[in-house]
Amino acid sequence: MTYLMFARWFGIVSVILSLGVLFNLEDALEMAKKLVKTETGYILAGVLPVIFGSLSLLFIDCFSACWNMVITVVGLAMLLEGCFRVIFVRQWKAILSRYIEFLPFLFSLFGLMFGVILLYVGFMVS
Repeated sequence: MTYLMFARWFGIVSVILSLGVLFNLEDALEMAKKLVKTETGYILAGVLPVIFGSLSLLFIDCFSACWNMVITVVGLAMLLEGCFRVIFVRQWKAILSRYIEFLPFLFSLFGLMFGVILLYVGFMVS
């Protein structure tokens, strides 16, 4: 898997998920409230970022000043975020519960930003 394939794939997924949340903010808020209280939320929010972040670092591990570094930084951020969520579950749930009203919009906003950057890297930079 090249960094272009990863950027294209993850950019498309990120944009689609973010737009889905953006167009359904009320439903996303209800899902977020339920997500905090179940084991499924633990798996989705903790384990999946660890899996995808580690995969991106395994396949694309470039720290030189090039576009590969964008993918490496995104993968590293996902891995660190997932590790925090898996190791410090109680703190993650407390933070999530405190800011639950803002999370769907912020998820959509940051997901769109990541997605657009990755789509730019995947389709325009090559």
